[in-house]
Amino acid sequence: MSKGKTLAFHSYKGGTGKTTLITNLAASLARDGKRVCLLDFDLYAPSLATYFRKKSNCYLYDVLNGNVDISEILIDVSSELELSGKLLLGLSSPDKEDVQEIEIRHDLKWQLKAVRRFLSAKKALIEDYDLDYVFLDTGPGIRYWSINTLATADILLLTMKISDMDIEGTKKMSADIYDSLKKFGLEYFILLNKVPGAAPIEDVGWEESEFTLIEELENDMNTKVIGTIPCYCDIQFNRHEFLFSIKKPSHPFSKKIVELSKIIEKLF
Repeated sequence: MSKGKTLAFHSYKGGTGKTTLITNLAASLARDGKRVCLLDFDLYAPSLATYFRKKSNCYLYDVLNGNVDISEILIDVSSELELSGKLLLGLSSPDKEDVQEIEIRHDLKWQLKAVRRFLSAKKALIEDYDLDYVFLDTGPGIRYWSINTLATADILLLTMKISDMDIEGTKKMSADIYDSLKKFGLEYFILLNKVPGAAPIEDVGWEESEFTLIEELENDMNTKVIGTIPCYCDIQFNRHEFLFSIKKPSHPFSKKIVELSKIIEKLF
C-alpha cells in the first residue's frame, strides 16, 4: 500500500450515515496498526467534536485562513481508545459565529487560497506523522467547500441509501461533479449504507433485488459498489453510538467495518 493516501466520504444529502462509517473505519484501521488522521470537513454542520466529545482551541477553519499550523489542531485519541496504531482528529468549530463566517467567505479568491493552504498542510501532515491515511468527512451536497475538499482526495467513497431520492440525486451528482473530478485523478466508488436485511423482517425483498440494483448503479455511474452495510436499529437509534467497531467488535456492524477496511487497503 502507498503511504499517505487521502480518502473522502461524500453523499448527495444528509442522513446516509456517512460520519458513522468514516469514524468507525478510521478507528478500525488504527486498531490494526495503521496511522490515520480524520478531518471534519463538514464546515457548515460539523459533528466530530460532538461525536468524540472533544474541544479544541483552534480548528480547521483557522488552518484554511492561514492562522495556525495544522499540527496545532490535532487531537490524538490513540491511547484512550487503546489503539495499536495512531488516530488523530482535526475538528471543525461547532460555534454558530464560525459557521456563519464560513457561509459568507465563499468568494473564489478565498476558496483558491484555502485549497492551496490545505494541500500544503496535508503534505506536511502526512510527512510529519508518517500517515497511512487522511480521511475527510465532507459536507453533503454541492456546496463550495464540499466540492473543493473532494478535489484534494485520491479516492471518494460515495455513501448512499437505496431510496429513490438518494439514487437519483447521486446519479445527477455523478454526471455533474464526480466525473469531472476524474480528470484530476480522483477515483470514486459507491458504498450502500442502511440497506434492509439486518432484521428478520418478512418480505423485505432486498436479497432478491440486491444484485439487480447494484448492477444498475454500476452501469449508470460507471463505477463499482464496494460494500453494502445493513441498517442496525441498535446503532441508528442509540443516543451516542460511539465507535461500535471498537466498543463492540463482535457486533455484525463491526464485522462489516472490518470487511470494508480490507477493501479500502486493496484500493490503494
